[in-house]
Amino acid sequence: MKSSFLLLLALVFASAVSAQDEATLPQLPRPVIVAKSLAEKLVKIESGKFVPFALDPEKAIDHFLFYFSAGWSPTCKKFTPILTKFYNDAKAAGANFEIVFVSFDDSERAMREYMAEQQMPWPALRFNALEEIDFIKQASGRGVPCLAALDSRGLVLAHSYKQRKKYIGVEIPLGDFAKLIGAKQLLSLDPSASKSPKQEDQSR
Repeated sequence: MKSSFLLLLALVFASAVSAQDEATLPQLPRPVIVAKSLAEKLVKIESGKFVPFALDPEKAIDHFLFYFSAGWSPTCKKFTPILTKFYNDAKAAGANFEIVFVSFDDSERAMREYMAEQQMPWPALRFNALEEIDFIKQASGRGVPCLAALDSRGLVLAHSYKQRKKYIGVEIPLGDFAKLIGAKQLLSLDPSASKSPKQEDQSR
């Protein structure tokens, strides 16, 4: 009986301990169905051009990682190749997730050039569609790079900001996301390229 109680206590404690305290994470005011909200609002880059992209309706995606980024940000340009490698490795390992790029670029052309230059393998929210999807707008931060990990119902599980105020960078939320999808072993962070800055790059 005592051993069972100690085991239960250990499990409760383990579930409560994470790199980010749940109480510090920004949350949405109401649940959403993320995949449904993204319908007909995604594109991918192919041969330097945008093409429509649709999530597979036969496969329920458990976790989404929204990547708020811009080509004018030096920090983003250093981090994007790291995220790309993680994405490709985790997908190859069969992890159930999707990354969605949300552009903070100055124009659709700049967004397209940034995606093509970085060879982003994931879909992106159409330029200026951020205003159409309230929950993504609420999950964004003041600047870039910013990561927001959500489950399929819109619960924020990891974020680059604590309580929408303190910027903690991309390393911690990406590590938490990798754990969520069972791909922590695939994450290789180069300290010189991914070390979280003390301040994000503000929108121009």
